[in-house]
Amino acid sequence: MSEKKKLGTVGEDIAAEYLQNLGFKILCRNYRAGHLETDIICEDEKYILFVEVKTRTDAGHATRFGSARDAVDTRKKQRILDCAKEYIYKNKPKKKPRIDVIEVYLDERGELISERGIRHIKNAVTA
Repeated sequence: MSEKKKLGTVGEDIAAEYLQNLGFKILCRNYRAGHLETDIICEDEKYILFVEVKTRTDAGHATRFGSARDAVDTRKKQRILDCAKEYIYKNKPKKKPRIDVIEVYLDERGELISERGIRHIKNAVTA
């Protein structure tokens, strides 16, 4: 497994735990619909969330490549939206859908930078 893939998996694990601590039930991780993929699908009493997780190693919350959320460009947003639509079509959830982005920032040892290391951006992608 590449270092980038390992980093992404660590970030997704942290994001999943964070969401569970908020009361969300994880329904699926790395959901695939053809060439489309969503990192985490979870739900609470009101919402079904489609979550894109972006992980970076940088104490300053921005790298030379920009913040984690900058990696969710217009093309990526459309792919996330298309994947969510496919999941909804196939599974017919009864809850209100929402697409969020969770940024995870790790220190040079690969550990979460305290509570500041997670940024949850609600409704990051809208139809």
